[in-house]
Amino acid sequence: MLGAVAALVLLAASYAVFFPAAWLRTELRGAERAEATFHTGRCVVGGCRVTFPFAGERVTARLPFGTRARGHADGDTVEVRHAPGDPRRLVLAEDTGRGTVAALLAVPGGATVLTLLAAAVHVRRDRRPEGSAEAF
Repeated sequence: MLGAVAALVLLAASYAVFFPAAWLRTELRGAERAEATFHTGRCVVGGCRVTFPFAGERVTARLPFGTRARGHADGDTVEVRHAPGDPRRLVLAEDTGRGTVAALLAVPGGATVLTLLAAAVHVRRDRRPEGSAEAF
């Protein structure tokens, strides 16, 4: 039972993280472009940052969860897309394609399928055949 609860918590967490990340990329496909300076970090977990000009100032913002750096090094110039009026909501311009969004949405979908399969195997394994009787 504890395993099922843990699986459901992990599943809910994956949906809570991956869906907003996919939605942001979809939402910013046609957003404003800007050239930015890339700063290394753990990009997949939202640890990369970029610095770019916005409204006459230099702004440093984090790239979202699931960003794939694709070989960018610290100090590289990259293109970003940011929400109009909100420089903190941004993504790499190359990270807004349908493939990235599909990959982000496939993770929680795959987690759901694996959880359901594991539960089905567990339930099937615990069933006793109807014709068997235990001897005392």
